[in-house]
Amino acid sequence: MNAFGTFRLQLLLLLRLAVCFEEEEPKDYVGGSGGGPGGGQDQPRFLHDELTVNVSVQLGSTAHLHCRITGLRDQSVSWYRRKGDDIQLITVGFHTYHNDDRFSLTYEHPNDWRLRIRYVQNRDEGAYECQVSTHPPLIRTIHLHVVVPAIQILDDRGVVLREKFYRTGSTIQLQCKVADVPTATSLQLAWYHGNQRLNYDARRGGVSVKTELRGSVARSWLLVNNARKEDSGIYYCNITELTSTGVNIHVVPDKYPAAIQRGSRLASWRLMTVATTVCSVLLIPLVCWPCR
Repeated sequence: MNAFGTFRLQLLLLLRLAVCFEEEEPKDYVGGSGGGPGGGQDQPRFLHDELTVNVSVQLGSTAHLHCRITGLRDQSVSWYRRKGDDIQLITVGFHTYHNDDRFSLTYEHPNDWRLRIRYVQNRDEGAYECQVSTHPPLIRTIHLHVVVPAIQILDDRGVVLREKFYRTGSTIQLQCKVADVPTATSLQLAWYHGNQRLNYDARRGGVSVKTELRGSVARSWLLVNNARKEDSGIYYCNITELTSTGVNIHVVPDKYPAAIQRGSRLASWRLMTVATTVCSVLLIPLVCWPCR
C-alpha cells in the first residue's frame, strides 16, 4: 500500500470514530432546544431554580404563572388548584377545563406553559401546581397572593371615620384614601350615598368631587354643600368595583348642637358608663378609685 492509500485509510478511521462518539453520548446529557411541543431533551425538567415560589398580584389585574419546561417530548403539562386535600383541574395541554373563563393556558414559545388569570379576585389566592405527566410527576408549586388596596374614609382633619355628625346647612367634607392602587387597571374612584352615585350632575346639586392619583396612592374628596336631613345615611367610597368602605353620616338640626358633640364622644361615654356601673355594683375601692 502506498503512502496515499495509508493516509486515506487513517482518515476514514478518524471519521468513523467521530461518528461513534456522537452516537454514544452519556445518558445524563442534556441537550437540544427542548421545551414545548417537539422538544428534544431525553428527560423533562423545569427551567426554574426553585420549585416552590410566591407570586403577588394586585386585585383586578392579570396574573401570569410561569412554568418553563425543557425536554417535554410526548409528556403533557397540566395546571391544578390545590385547596388542602382538594385538587381542582384547570388545564391539560392547551385545553382548559375550568368553568371560570378568566382562567386559560397561554403557551409562550419555546417552553413556557403559562397559566393566565384575568381580573384577579380575592378568592383566587392560594396554591397552583404545574405538573408534567412523568412517573412520578414533576410538580412546581406557585403560591398566589392577592394584594388588596387599603381604602379609608377620612374627615377634613385626616382622621379615619366610621361615623360623623354635621349640622344642618353645613358642608359635608369627606376624603377617600386608597393605598396599593392597582396599576394594571383603569382607576375609577366613585362616591355613593346609599345606592346613588354622587358626582357633579347628581340630582341633589351642590355636590363636588375631586380625584387625584400619585404613584400607588389615590385620593378623592367629596363636598356636599348645605347639608340637610335627607343627606344622612351611609356614604361609600368605591374603587373600580373591586373594594369599598363606608361611613355613617348624621345631619342634625342646628338647635341640637349637643347631638354633634355627643356623637363624637359616644364611644368614650359608653365605656365610662359601663365602668361606673361596675364600680357601683362591686364597691371595690381599688377598682372604683379611677372611676370617681
